[in-house]
Amino acid sequence: MTDYLLVHGAGQGAWSWGSVWGYLTAPEEHPPTLHKLRRANRVHPLDLPGHGADAGGDTAAVRQEECVQAIIRAVERENLKDLVLVGHGFSGSLVVQAASEMAVPPKRVVLVAGIVPAPQRPLLSACSSRTRTAFRMLSLLSSMSRQDLRLPSYVINEYLCNGIDSMEVVQMMGFFGPMPTRVLKSKLPMETSELPCPVTYVVLTQDKMIAPDAQGRIAERFDGVETVEIESCHQVMAQHPKELAEVLLRYA
Repeated sequence: MTDYLLVHGAGQGAWSWGSVWGYLTAPEEHPPTLHKLRRANRVHPLDLPGHGADAGGDTAAVRQEECVQAIIRAVERENLKDLVLVGHGFSGSLVVQAASEMAVPPKRVVLVAGIVPAPQRPLLSACSSRTRTAFRMLSLLSSMSRQDLRLPSYVINEYLCNGIDSMEVVQMMGFFGPMPTRVLKSKLPMETSELPCPVTYVVLTQDKMIAPDAQGRIAERFDGVETVEIESCHQVMAQHPKELAEVLLRYA
């Protein structure tokens, strides 16, 4: 039986995986056949340091290695076996590092529009110049106002959640937290070719946060990568949770 660890994107939390979790854990038959095991065993959405339920601290000061160790500890604490490790957006680089440091590597890493820079390059270098410029401007404004860097509502609406029903976006808006600016500026300390497990990269073809062609270039850095496309914005967990769950269940 396969276990899943789901790692969220920047400013989000375990909450973002709710619908995907439902599809991964739902019985195949209704009412369920009692003797029939689910294909997914345990599905554990993780709150990274400074995010979700742990957002009470200084998210901006959270370190890259702190997040990587949180992923590794979650695997050990929950005793996850036959693991599929899933990272969305900025956590792509974190799950790649965690997979390389685990005593028992996952059986597969799945990157959902995962932002993974070239070795020794900052995470944001994998994003478009427009995204990098916007980040610098928002960072400057937040430092001048001495407030956390949070994504403005128009960024969430137009770039993270483009194509999602407006009322659904409103319902999600309050869950978005501050950005982990220190992590976003951190460099990838390893070669992607060092990964001890196969990789699947899910390209989101309507993503405005990280363009599909940029996602394709990131995917090509992994030897033998399997590429899957979903017609979705960056928040695929909200827009097309069933399709994403079906992709993940291929590896159960």
